[in-house]
Amino acid sequence: MRTFAKNSKAILIILFIVLLNSCNCVETHLTKEEKEWFLVYKKGQNIIFKSNLGNLDTIIVGEKKELHGNKDCNYFGIGSIQNHIMDIRLKYKICRNESYCEGGISISKDLVDEKCFPGFSVLGLTYSDVYQKNEPKREKIKLTTVNKIFKSAYYFEDGVNADNFGNNYLKSFYWDKKEGLIRYESHDGEVFELFKK
Repeated sequence: MRTFAKNSKAILIILFIVLLNSCNCVETHLTKEEKEWFLVYKKGQNIIFKSNLGNLDTIIVGEKKELHGNKDCNYFGIGSIQNHIMDIRLKYKICRNESYCEGGISISKDLVDEKCFPGFSVLGLTYSDVYQKNEPKREKIKLTTVNKIFKSAYYFEDGVNADNFGNNYLKSFYWDKKEGLIRYESHDGEVFELFKK
């Protein structure tokens, strides 16, 4: 009887080891095109915006990181995917709401063959997961501050394809893949445009 118990225990241990080895985690990898969103800024960079009222606003590029989630391959607790993540944090010098003095751009490739589009957050206005089934619309826009036309800037608007949190300060913003944040407008009509990078 004792031999049977020992053999059963050994068989269970072997089965458990086999099961663990069969649960391989898979790393996802962002494509070159998906990574291009993150070439726009360098850590520590200052970006200056000028408003239609003559006010200046400065955004500082904070942390910039690239990593894989589920690093320890916690197959049973998290799953089999080690998602490729990129993130850039932006810190605003003029803070309209203490809870939303940071924003940025981030992306996470959660499935091996999926096409990813980043999430954006500017002063509490966030391009929500709800809207990420389709890429946001693009618009042609001219910045008077730098006398430049952007033919295909991504447009995000409160209640249309973005959600506002905090004090509901921001109405909309424009993001260009090569230039980053280029314009944002408050609900009270003040429009800030990229002035200097």
